[in-house]
Amino acid sequence: MDQVTIPIWRPESGPLLAGRLDGRRTFARALEGLPSANKALLVILDFRNIDFASSSFLSEAVLRFRDHLRLSRTPSYLVAANLADKPLEELDYLLTRSADALIVCTLSMNGEISEPKLIGSLDQKLKETFDLVLRKGETNAVELHSESNQADQVGPTAWNNRLNLLSAKSLLIEIPQGRTKKFRPLLEVS
Repeated sequence: MDQVTIPIWRPESGPLLAGRLDGRRTFARALEGLPSANKALLVILDFRNIDFASSSFLSEAVLRFRDHLRLSRTPSYLVAANLADKPLEELDYLLTRSADALIVCTLSMNGEISEPKLIGSLDQKLKETFDLVLRKGETNAVELHSESNQADQVGPTAWNNRLNLLSAKSLLIEIPQGRTKKFRPLLEVS
């Protein structure tokens, strides 16, 4: 999967990012930074040199951008990189409050990803599904259904809904295979 890095820091804005309006401006700049592509991309928002980002900024800039990427004609996936302690804490709190999650990582100057981890929170069933996909590496709803020994005995449709929700959160990659799809982790998180 091709990788695109969009820096958040701009000399005129400085290291402190706050407010919905600044978040919307950053969202618009991030859209401009996307190449026109006809295949899925891994889009990395690089927070290098950012000391603080408010929840309202992060909601407009990061979560709105992630949702936009997933609803595009060619869905792409988002991770946030190089978050200092305070922006990471704000993003984690925002995600946890809304029962949402995102992958964050460290990105080297030459574009290498390291230390990916999941922040925020997922409800129990989504977390269990995510953990199963991490263990399997690649799977689909029918495989998960046939291997599950859950007491509630959910069908393949419920598994498919869970997998689609995790993909919409940029945690899993959809791999179309004819009329079905397989899913695999976006990054191997710890």
